[in-house]
Amino acid sequence: MFCRVLEAKVQPGKMEQALAIFSQQMEKVKSTSGFLLAQAMQDGEDLLVVSSWRSEKDIRGYAASDLARDILARLSTLSVGSPVVKSFAMKLVVEGDEGFFSRDVGGEG
Repeated sequence: MFCRVLEAKVQPGKMEQALAIFSQQMEKVKSTSGFLLAQAMQDGEDLLVVSSWRSEKDIRGYAASDLARDILARLSTLSVGSPVVKSFAMKLVVEGDEGFFSRDVGGEG
């Protein structure tokens, strides 16, 4: 498995717009070959987005796509400086006994 990590310092008052960029593009990203999971995390004006991909070919394909370039370009207009993007090979994954996503015990979806 492979992860793409994007780190950005967002301009004050622009975090909601920055998060909306990712939210609006998720259906397109989800349909990209090899996509597994995306997470967006915030601490003040710091934004961290981590996406997980099945193979190196998949992550490279996404990284070279117009979709990835468009998301990065749009985010750059809201950032202080340029966002930093790196790709990593995942070497260890440990899941708790309850799993990463809790089971749908109540049947509500």
